[in-house]
Amino acid sequence: MKKLFFLCFLLVISIISADAQQFTVLSYNIYHSENPAKPGTGTLDELADLIVIRQPEVIALQEVDSMTLRSATIYGEKVDLIRTLSRKTGYRGYFAKSMEYDSGAYGTGVLVKKAKSFQTQDLPNPASGEPRAVAWAQIELKTLEELFFGSVHLDHEFEKNRLAQVDSLFAYADSLPRPAFLVGDFNFDPDSKEYASIPMHWKDAGAVAEDSTATYSGVDGKRIDYVFYDSNYLELVSYEVLKLDFSDHYAVLVTLNLHKKRKEE
Repeated sequence: MKKLFFLCFLLVISIISADAQQFTVLSYNIYHSENPAKPGTGTLDELADLIVIRQPEVIALQEVDSMTLRSATIYGEKVDLIRTLSRKTGYRGYFAKSMEYDSGAYGTGVLVKKAKSFQTQDLPNPASGEPRAVAWAQIELKTLEELFFGSVHLDHEFEKNRLAQVDSLFAYADSLPRPAFLVGDFNFDPDSKEYASIPMHWKDAGAVAEDSTATYSGVDGKRIDYVFYDSNYLELVSYEVLKLDFSDHYAVLVTLNLHKKRKEE
C-alpha cells in the first residue's frame, strides 16, 4: 500500500511539474488602441478584459503609443498605454521606444505575470524608414525556470530593413543564456525571403499547427503575425488566431512547453 501511495504521489508531482512548464503567449498589434472601424474610439478596456479573461503568462503588443497627442484625441488626455494596461490587469509592463512620435513615443511593449528584467534592442535600419525596437523580458515560470522573449514589430516598407532586422534579432536571441521565443508583427508572409532566412531550429507556431489563418484583417489579409520559438528547448502545445475587432490585426494565442533547459554557463 505504501509503495502504491508513493507511486501515485510521484505521478501527481510529475503532472504538476509538466503543467508548470507550459505557458501561454498572447501577441497583438493593437493599432495604438484605437478601433479602426470606429475612429476616435479607444479599445483599452476591451484589451484589458481580453487579458484578464485569457490570463496568458506573457503578452507582446505592437503599435503602442506612450503619451502621444494621438492618444489624447482618443482618451481626452495623453496616455501611456502599457502603464495603463498594467494598472488595469495587474501585469508588469515595459515599453520599448522605437521612435519619438506626436509629442510622445511609439514602439512595442510587453506585459508579464512574473519578470526578472526588461531591456530594449534597437534594430538595424539600413534603408532608413521608421526605426524599430524590440521590448525584451526575462520571465520566470512556475517551476522557476527562466526564459527570454521579445515583442517584435519589423519594418513595413523595405525588405532590406526586414532582412537586416531578422538577422540581428535571431542572432541576439541565440546568444541569450536561456531559451527564447519571439512574438509579434513581422510584416512578412511565409513565402518571403525574410521568412526563409530564419535559422531552421526556430519554428513558426502557425506552421507547426498547420494553421494558415490570416492575422491581418485588411483586404489583402495575410499571416504576418507570428510566435517563433527555439525548438531545441520549446515545443508547441496549442495555436489559435483570435478574430477580434479591436484592431486591423487579429490576436495570436499560443501555448508552449519548455521540454529542455539550457545548461548553466
